[in-house]
Amino acid sequence: MHWGAVIAAGGRGERFGRPKQFVEIAGLPMLGWSIRTFASMREVVQIVVAIDAGLVPEVEALLSELAPECASRVVLGGSTRQKSVRNGIAALGNVDAVLVHDGARPLVRAQNVRAGMREVRPGRGAVLASPVVDTIKVVDRESLRVERTLDRAVLWAAQTPQFATLADFRAAYELKESATDDTELLERIGVEVVVVPSRHANFKVTLPEDVAPVEMLLRERMQHVFPEPESLLVEVFAGVEHIDAILRAVEAQGGRVDAVERDLPRGAVVRAYIDPDRLREFESSFVPLADGSATITVHEAGGIGSL
Repeated sequence: MHWGAVIAAGGRGERFGRPKQFVEIAGLPMLGWSIRTFASMREVVQIVVAIDAGLVPEVEALLSELAPECASRVVLGGSTRQKSVRNGIAALGNVDAVLVHDGARPLVRAQNVRAGMREVRPGRGAVLASPVVDTIKVVDRESLRVERTLDRAVLWAAQTPQFATLADFRAAYELKESATDDTELLERIGVEVVVVPSRHANFKVTLPEDVAPVEMLLRERMQHVFPEPESLLVEVFAGVEHIDAILRAVEAQGGRVDAVERDLPRGAVVRAYIDPDRLREFESSFVPLADGSATITVHEAGGIGSL
């Protein structure tokens, strides 16, 4: 499955006194960390950044530096984040699925992104999230009187990226309704959305005092960068009739089949280890045989990401 990344990076950064997305953190502009993470992922073939008009040259330069091998472009953001995301999705070309991310979340990690990717198929989206740890009160706006207490056991705080197929996202944004996040629109058109627990800190930089803890975490991560894995664990979901062709394609690329599950309700899954340099050739070799119906997700063998 080929992915497009839409990064919403609008806003004037009034609390920061300058555009927040270009505040330097651990040696990179804040926006650059998300770009670098997505550009490092072979599944992501396009990156679109929605930005204010005055920052286009700076973002183009950042994309050229950090994502030279990825098709990328800058689009103008709208008056709201939702309109910016709509512009970004409209600018995507030939991809199967989309992840939408806030440029003010520089801590996003490839390992968590891939966990979200694995949940996506037509009619099913996903959102990175973390369980709520505080007790949540519903309060009257004027009197501040507590009206009720919510059960935090069923409450999750949504983060980004948020994931769906390109077709589902485009259908959701045809509603042109306001929503608090992207998956809320998916829910309204009947797309199932599942929560994917974020295994690492992924909070949003909102205030100037948020920069210091983010910088500390990023510098700590830079000291513990793991090498590129020798092989990637590839999961292919397809119709049972295509399994033999997929197995031949794995063999042709020198891969190793780990498991085949043929008894799923809507198809079968092949899990195999493939060298990173052979991944794109593997994809192109069998996708025509599957008439575009197969989907591929990839994650690092052993679950340790380099970013």
